[in-house]
Amino acid sequence: MPEPEVVPDPGARERVRKRLEEIRPDVEHIVDKFTRTARSDAEVAFVRSISSYLRGRPDPVGAAALVRIESRFVLEGTGRLSSPEVWSDAWVAEHGLAFAARACAEVGQISARRTAGGDFVLEYGQYDAYYEWGHWVLSGAGRRMRALLAAAPEEHYTRAVRELADHRSSPLQQLVVSYLVPTRQDWVAECLAQHVSMALEKRLLWCMVGSEEQVVGLDPYPPYEPWVRDFGSLPGLVATMLDGVGPGIAPVLAKAVDRESEIKARKPYLDALALIPTDEAFELMTDRFDRDDVRPLVAAMANRFPKRALRMLTPLAGGDSKQARAAAVLLREHLRAWPELDDWDLPAHVRTAIEATENTRVEDSTPDELPKALTSGSVPSLPPWAMPVFLPQLLLSGRDRALPFDATARLIGGLARTGPRRAPAAAFRTALDACDPGSLAEWGWALFDHWRDSAEAGDNGWPLSQLRWTGDAETTRRLGAFARGVSYYDRHRKLANNALAVLASTGSDVALMQLSTVMSKAKTKGLKKRAAKLLDDVAKERGLTAEEFADRLVPDFGLDPDGGTTLDYGPRRFRIGFDEQLRPLVFNEDGTSRKSLPKPGAKDDPELAPAAHRAFAGLRKDVRALAGDHIRRMEAAMANERRWKTEDFLELLVHHPLMWHIARRLVWTHTTDDGATTTFRIAEDRTLSDLDDEAVTIPTSGTVSITHPVHLDRNLPTWSELFADYEILQPFPQLGRPVEAFTDAERNATKLDRFVGSKIPPGQILGLERQGWIRGGRGDGGMQHELTLSLPEGRTLALEITPGIPAWNPGHTEPQELLAVQIEGATFGDLDAVTASEFLLTLHTMTETL
Repeated sequence: MPEPEVVPDPGARERVRKRLEEIRPDVEHIVDKFTRTARSDAEVAFVRSISSYLRGRPDPVGAAALVRIESRFVLEGTGRLSSPEVWSDAWVAEHGLAFAARACAEVGQISARRTAGGDFVLEYGQYDAYYEWGHWVLSGAGRRMRALLAAAPEEHYTRAVRELADHRSSPLQQLVVSYLVPTRQDWVAECLAQHVSMALEKRLLWCMVGSEEQVVGLDPYPPYEPWVRDFGSLPGLVATMLDGVGPGIAPVLAKAVDRESEIKARKPYLDALALIPTDEAFELMTDRFDRDDVRPLVAAMANRFPKRALRMLTPLAGGDSKQARAAAVLLREHLRAWPELDDWDLPAHVRTAIEATENTRVEDSTPDELPKALTSGSVPSLPPWAMPVFLPQLLLSGRDRALPFDATARLIGGLARTGPRRAPAAAFRTALDACDPGSLAEWGWALFDHWRDSAEAGDNGWPLSQLRWTGDAETTRRLGAFARGVSYYDRHRKLANNALAVLASTGSDVALMQLSTVMSKAKTKGLKKRAAKLLDDVAKERGLTAEEFADRLVPDFGLDPDGGTTLDYGPRRFRIGFDEQLRPLVFNEDGTSRKSLPKPGAKDDPELAPAAHRAFAGLRKDVRALAGDHIRRMEAAMANERRWKTEDFLELLVHHPLMWHIARRLVWTHTTDDGATTTFRIAEDRTLSDLDDEAVTIPTSGTVSITHPVHLDRNLPTWSELFADYEILQPFPQLGRPVEAFTDAERNATKLDRFVGSKIPPGQILGLERQGWIRGGRGDGGMQHELTLSLPEGRTLALEITPGIPAWNPGHTEPQELLAVQIEGATFGDLDAVTASEFLLTLHTMTETL
């Protein structure tokens, strides 16, 4: 009779039976073949065991063989059970606990594979699917079997142990059996005396050791090879080690922490260390107090072991390092939480350090000074990385009061229910509005930063989306920089992708600018495409073309109508302007120029001066991020003869406080609806003037374009002289731009021979893509030998190069030789004068570089 069922899954037996019926024809075919081909007594006995189990008899070898066969069918895509654990539950329900343990011990003895010719091969005692078996034992049915044995009544467990004694014929079986029943320490000792080399076998040893003495003979840390790492099973392995060895396992855990570079891999070892109630474990944690993922766990240990915490933290808290200050802060809050320990005999220098941290803190607000959402309700339980003690103080408006820790915890609880487009509840919005914006932004970023560096960080989560509600312009800059800096192999690659969604939901000018920068400068194509898609969605929502939207992506950065800003240091002020490359210029109040903005001095206002200096740093950073792109965009607009509606020209260029620094350094042409043209420049007072420096007025209808020098003809020298008289430097070559043209013979041709054979540097050839050129298909060896540029009216310019661009890695492009230059669908004479000039200028620039 089967023993009483000890599993919580009564349906396991039926699921296994159903699966066996599905594969029975294939299994019977395999068994029939092996019956005919079996030669040795062992092979005959093995085949009989399978047949016996198929007929319903309790044969553990046959049961194990069916596991191996079914696993092979799963690998080949022929159905599957819900999980490997079902086998253990079904065996216990069908034939009892002892049988299930014996079958589990036999699985590692059996190999199931197919030959190169497709024949199915079963072998007993020659197992060759090592990692598949290891996963089955440690992360699947074997681990389940061990748990069932541990929870079984004593008499059933004793019987299972007794019957397992006959299933220890090989070193591998000895390991498995000792893993299942680690109470047989004599068996464990035999396993420890073996020489094992594979990581999965070593992990079995770590799961069966039961004393500190046994640990001595093992490797210095639990083996966990990266290519078989399963973070889901790692906590169970560590918990098993801790349960088996006890507090003496602490040094082993610490060594494992030091070995691991991945936060997720370190976390189970740290979590286990934090639970051990010994001075040794606490000291091992404080020895690593400089690590971001350790400090929160030390704080948790302090709450768990308050007296021990005073002893162990005291040696850390007396210095000037970052770790010493953090330890002093933790001690200060620990004494507040445990006032009965305040009379503890702490060294004078530690008391001084604690008082120093107190003096740097802003005084906590009283409950009546706080919004109701931060004073009512229970204080939520926070993960270690979100502990307020390690976050910056969150200041209220006025910056003379700060949120107490319990209020901060409630605010975190409210933010945990937000998303990029899901705002905090009204009560928490009121609480956010009561905080100082700058302090809130720094605090919110620190919260995100702690989560990002923790093991709990995922692809997305509220610690990222809360930046939408706590952040400011500097937060959007940081998010943009974070996304741009993430490489393909970075563990935060997907997180950076979702950071772009937060930027898009913000919708501010600075946020859109950051998306634009990511689109052009991110390290991965995926992030570039994601940013482009988000920007395209915003453009479509506003009914704009890509070029029109790009015009509107330029923030005004709070500049005044003159295109500058005044920075107030209190007793002195500085005026900021911009040059032709949008580099900031600094002037004293009397108009004299300075090389740079000075740092705040002792005589400057202690609040105004630092704030102004920070504002200038942010402005310089933002403008530098976009300057090159927008200058290149304006040069392309000239080369492509892009036209603006007059009203857009006036709003987006003339009267834009930043873009007008570019616009006023160029020559423009207005074209009326009937084709009449007026050429002009923008004067410093934003009026328009012509070649004779006389004021002109343009109609509100028509279009405006950047004048290409081709159209200036004989007026070009006069315009150049006028700009020189006013000392106007241009953001890119316009008046000084070479004007090129085809010869009469070239105008009637479809191939251009004068550049054939020229050498082109890799950077120049790849830079054509910025101008709209597209690489052709892959040829031999994956090399791309052609670049094309599509023109209106179905015309195409094409360049043929050798040795070509490696499609798999364009960064390894060598210098190229130009084999052919041609036009399709027209002759070169069909090109307009501007297109012809720009094309020839491009070829001259590329071929004259080497």
